Amino acid sequence: MSASFAQTRRDPRGMALAGAYGVMARGLFTVDYNPANLAIQDKYNSYRLMGGISTSFSNNFISLQNYNEYNGKNLEADGGKLKQQFMSEIPSDGWRIFTDLHVPIPYLNFSRANKAFTSDLIMIGDIGLPKGLVQFIFNGNPIGKELNMKFQEEFLLMNQLAYSFAFPVSDFFVGFTFKYLQGISYLGLNPDSSHGSIVTYFEPGKNYITGEGYYLFQQSIGGRGFGMDFGITSKEIKGYQFGFSVTNIFGRINWNKSTLISRIMGDKGFFWDGDHYVYQFQVNEARFDKFFGKSDFDDIFPGSGETVQDSAEFVMRYPSLARFSVSKWLEDGIQISTDFVVGFEDRLYSFGAWKWCTGVEFTRSPKLPIRVGVSFGGKDHRQLSFGSGYHAGFIHLDWALGLNHGLWFTTAKGIDFSLVVYTTGKRKDFKKNE
Repeated sequence: MSASFAQTRRDPRGMALAGAYGVMARGLFTVDYNPANLAIQDKYNSYRLMGGISTSFSNNFISLQNYNEYNGKNLEADGGKLKQQFMSEIPSDGWRIFTDLHVPIPYLNFSRANKAFTSDLIMIGDIGLPKGLVQFIFNGNPIGKELNMKFQEEFLLMNQLAYSFAFPVSDFFVGFTFKYLQGISYLGLNPDSSHGSIVTYFEPGKNYITGEGYYLFQQSIGGRGFGMDFGITSKEIKGYQFGFSVTNIFGRINWNKSTLISRIMGDKGFFWDGDHYVYQFQVNEARFDKFFGKSDFDDIFPGSGETVQDSAEFVMRYPSLARFSVSKWLEDGIQISTDFVVGFEDRLYSFGAWKWCTGVEFTRSPKLPIRVGVSFGGKDHRQLSFGSGYHAGFIHLDWALGLNHGLWFTTAKGIDFSLVVYTTGKRKDFKKNE
C-alpha cells in the first residue's frame, strides 16, 4: 500500500492532475516535484500560501462494489466458488490502510523569483494485516504451507523545512532543494528484525502446528535529518517542455536525537513509557492431545511482551522518487502533461514500482481553471482526480478531489482532498516562452 501521489507534500493543482505535475508546477509548489521550475519565467513573480490542507484515506481491500458483492452472501455455496474468488482478491501485501495529512504552515510557505522557502507539517500512517493472517482468519490453516505473519506498521509525524532555488543553464533550468527533516514522533515495527510465521503439518508422526514471531516496535520522540531534491527542466520547444527530477536524495531521519520536543517529553512517549516494545511468541507443536491433556495454554502458546529502554539512535530512510515529465500546449488555454514516476522502496509514501500519470488543464477562463487527471501503476493503482479554483485578482483558491484504487465512486477504495488559499504577485515583464 502506498500514498496516492507518492509525495510528502501536495497541492490541489498537482492532485487534480493526478500527479502529472513535474513540468507544470510553479513557484513554491515546485518543491517535492521539480525545483528547476522556479527559474522558469512565470506570470506571477511571487507566491505566498495563506492556509490549506491535503489529506488522504485509502485501503486496498474494500470498495462499495465488492462490499455489496460479498456482504450477506454465503461464501460456501456452490462448492465455495464465491469464497475462492474472495481469497484470490487478497493483495500480496495483505490488507492495508493508508492515511496522511499535509498542513502547510501559513505565511511560512512563500516564493519570490527563483527562490522558495516552505514549511510543512506532515503525518503519515500505514497499518495493516499480513496476507497470511487474513488467509488464516477466512480460510483456516493450509496443510504444509507457511503462513507469513510479518507485519508492516508505521506512523510518522514530522515537520519538513525546505529552501529551494533554481537558475538557467544554456537551454535548461536547474534547481535544488535542501530539506531539514524535523521528526516529531515515530512509531513502527522495525522491518529488518521483525518476523513471524505459522506452519501446519498433517502427516504420519507429524500432526501439529508450529510457529514463531518476533516483533520490535520502535517509538521515538524527537529526531532530525536531511534530504535533497534535484531537478532539470528544458525550455519550451514548440509547445513541449521536458523535465527530470529526483526527490529526497540521501534522505533519512535520525531518531532518538536530542531535540526541543524530546527534552519536553522526556521519557514519556505517546503510547507507552520507554523507547521500544518487544513482543515474541511461539507455537510449540499445538495438537489435540495437548489441548485435552495436561499441557497449559502458556506451554503451547508461550508469548511475552516488554518495554525496552534504548536510547541508541536509529535511522529511518526517507524514500527517494525519480520523475520523468513532459507537457504540451495543445492550443491556447489547454495544456496536457504526463509524468512517469518510480519509487525505490515500498515504504511510507513510496512504492517499489512505476506509475504513469497524465492530466489536462483548461485555463481559457483564468478565474475558473478546470483540471482532470488519471494515473495507473504502482501496486494495482488506478486513480481519477479533478479540481478547479477561483482566482480573483491576487487571491487564489484551488481545490481538488481524487478517487484512488478505482476510477469511479463505486470501485474506488479511497479518497483524497486538497484545498489551499494563496496570494500572488504579478510579473509586469512576463512573456510566454516561445
